[in-house]
Amino acid sequence: MRKTYKCSNIKFCMEDENQRRTWEYLQGMTRKDGSYGKVLSDAFVAVLDGQLRDRTDKAVSDSVISLEQDADIFGKMLERALEQKFHEIIQELQKVLAEQIRNSFSEYVSTVHFDAEELIEKTNVAGMGQTQEPELSEDMMAFAFAMGE
Repeated sequence: MRKTYKCSNIKFCMEDENQRRTWEYLQGMTRKDGSYGKVLSDAFVAVLDGQLRDRTDKAVSDSVISLEQDADIFGKMLERALEQKFHEIIQELQKVLAEQIRNSFSEYVSTVHFDAEELIEKTNVAGMGQTQEPELSEDMMAFAFAMGE
């Protein structure tokens, strides 16, 4: 199989340091180093692939940094949202607990109030009975004296 070659005429400016050094390097080459085309193509590809790899690595590292920053921001937002929800739940629980305590106390107060009213009534009845006993004995004494006369 026959290789296909294309020719390119390259001029180097001797006032430009990089171009002058490249020309000197090419002039110092021997046939065992390879052809100009081979040496130049290997150098170009190595440099351009390195630049492409550097750009890719920088883009990847930038995206990793960006992802880390995004994760930090998302974590902070999630933390704030959970904290707010937690406070809302605590407030709701406080309201429910206060209502439960109020209901329990109202049942207890009505029971105590009812028991107190019964106790007062018993005391009044017992007091009335005690006040009636002396009146009754006085009446009986008056009746007995009246009989004796």
